[in-house]
Amino acid sequence: MYAQFDTPKSPNRRPHRHRWIAAAVLAALAALAAAAVATAPNGSARPTESECEEATFADTVTGSGAGDASSGPAAILGFNHAYYVDRSAEAARRFLTVDSVLATGDQLQAGINAVPADVRHCVSISPLTGGSDRWAVTVTEYRPTIEPWIARQSVTTRSVDGATLISEITLA
Repeated sequence: MYAQFDTPKSPNRRPHRHRWIAAAVLAALAALAAAAVATAPNGSARPTESECEEATFADTVTGSGAGDASSGPAAILGFNHAYYVDRSAEAARRFLTVDSVLATGDQLQAGINAVPADVRHCVSISPLTGGSDRWAVTVTEYRPTIEPWIARQSVTTRSVDGATLISEITLA
């Protein structure tokens, strides 16, 4: 038979250890939170025009540049640049045929005015099968406070007096 000894336990020993554990856990959580804040992307940061580079890959054109009337993709880029950057229906109409539904009335400028001025855009253009004048177009809008908005369109172009212009834009 062994003698049993009652050793008095310090009443503060156990709670003291719990405090140290709690403090260590809180310090670790604080360090993780600080690291997450330091490395997380800024939620208000949005792509700029430089992040939508003008590029041609196989038969796909991307960009947000000024465009011109030399080809279907160039006219589509020009129309979208006039819409989002110049914010001018008059400038956008330069890329439309005279019989285009978008070419008349004040609805085009009203649509432009409805888009906040700080919106950035990027356009992707690929040929559609069935003709050299039909294009699959994706326009991505980057707004400061919400996720990107994407519009998929089918755009028809045609040559008029040596210039390539847009005759129709429909939702795809």
